[in-house]
Amino acid sequence: MNPLCEVRSQDRPGVLAILPHYGSAASTREAISCLQQQGYANLEILVIDNGDSDEGSRGLSAEPVAGLEWEDPGRNLGYCAAINRGLARALEKDTPYLCLINADVRIEGDCLARLVEALEADPQVAGVGPLLTTADGSRVWSAGSRLRFGPNQIAHRSHGSPSACAPARPAQVDFLPGALAIYRTCDLQEMGGLDEKYFMYCEDVDLGLRLTRKGRHLLYLPWARAEHQGTASSGGGASPLRKFLMGVNTPRFLRRAGSLRLWSSFVIFDLLGWFPALLLYVPRPRRLRAHLAKGRGMLMGIGGYRPGVKDVVHYLGEGT
Repeated sequence: MNPLCEVRSQDRPGVLAILPHYGSAASTREAISCLQQQGYANLEILVIDNGDSDEGSRGLSAEPVAGLEWEDPGRNLGYCAAINRGLARALEKDTPYLCLINADVRIEGDCLARLVEALEADPQVAGVGPLLTTADGSRVWSAGSRLRFGPNQIAHRSHGSPSACAPARPAQVDFLPGALAIYRTCDLQEMGGLDEKYFMYCEDVDLGLRLTRKGRHLLYLPWARAEHQGTASSGGGASPLRKFLMGVNTPRFLRRAGSLRLWSSFVIFDLLGWFPALLLYVPRPRRLRAHLAKGRGMLMGIGGYRPGVKDVVHYLGEGT
């Protein structure tokens, strides 16, 4: 067995939290602060600066803080490549667990410890994710995620439900949202990390598929909680950039999934459903632009297009 997969006897096995930074320095600072306030022994934090760094983030990168490292590769690597840098560092340090966290997530209570405890308790579990709520904590953002026959072919369990109605029992899920999850380093190593062809978005779905096909389990843990501010790096959940990236990456994932059911869902709900939805968005310019971006993305994705920083520049108007 890979020694990284062995259950450690120490109370707090090592965790490396990898946090890609893009955009608001204040948001990244707050995410770091929440991690540090967990009081988790053997926690190290690696921030990968994916560009768009303002004065605040440059100041933060210069501060010598124990357990915190700021790496500036000099360009926007994309989310997947940034996470893979963290994986490489975890392997160098022989750190058993890698925490994937976005800058718009605020961890609550002893979330990290609870997620690690779940991994320690069952060697068949490759990754664990918490109950993710909206920024004010009132509603569920995700209680783990699943594949479905429906729009986008994915669904976050209990999305939009009152937080009090969130699933109260742990459950195996198809994939864990990339906003916050902890994985065994050895399992990510075996998968070859995240597929960097995605750049960002859908890579978490792809990782879940690959892990579950290997017989590994992914677990939603209701008594670990975090608040999710919501896709700030791409301009928001209904932004043109996010819609484009979801559109372009979905066919890539479907080719790997190889499922007639999921392909049929894509054709019926996304491709054919795009045209009637267009009429609904004509009076709403912002939503119309996002909808057009999704259509463009789907067509390019079917043709095998690989997204990258040029698309961030195109939709956000910001370079690296």
